[in-house]
Amino acid sequence: MEEKITLGDSVKKWGLMYGLIGLIVAILSAIFDLSTMGTAGSVIASLINIAIAFTIYFLATKEYRDSNDGLLSFGQGFKIVALVGLLGGVIRAVGTYIYIKFIDTTFMDRVLEAQIEAQEKMGATYDPDALPEFMKFFQTEEFMGIASFIGAVFGFLILGLIAVAINKRTEDY
Repeated sequence: MEEKITLGDSVKKWGLMYGLIGLIVAILSAIFDLSTMGTAGSVIASLINIAIAFTIYFLATKEYRDSNDGLLSFGQGFKIVALVGLLGGVIRAVGTYIYIKFIDTTFMDRVLEAQIEAQEKMGATYDPDALPEFMKFFQTEEFMGIASFIGAVFGFLILGLIAVAINKRTEDY
């Protein structure tokens, strides 16, 4: 008989895995400038992130279910995906921030250049003085880290709950 995996063990294992894999994908996306390649690059990066997140959530809940007598309630599954998503999101967000702020210091400049080019293609002009002060925060490394974390939260709320719904199994009475 297999040893039962605790919720904490499952969260640590899959959360670290999700965070590190997500960080690697984020750094590779930055290195290859997927965010500045227009719609195609953004779609590719998004699909990769969605596939990774769903796979991690699915495998985390499946492993927990299989090691606990084949049973997984919706509540247990939600706890697992929420904590995996939060742990992985924090790792990815902090790693992304460190990479953009201290390692690849020109990343935000390239993103801004791509945004200006896109605006000019649509006939708009870019005037940095016309931009409200609070909007400038959305062009910072800090916001990129926060946005990465928020993406992980939305990911576990949508993709994680789908994985839980698939893996949920309760006793029949």
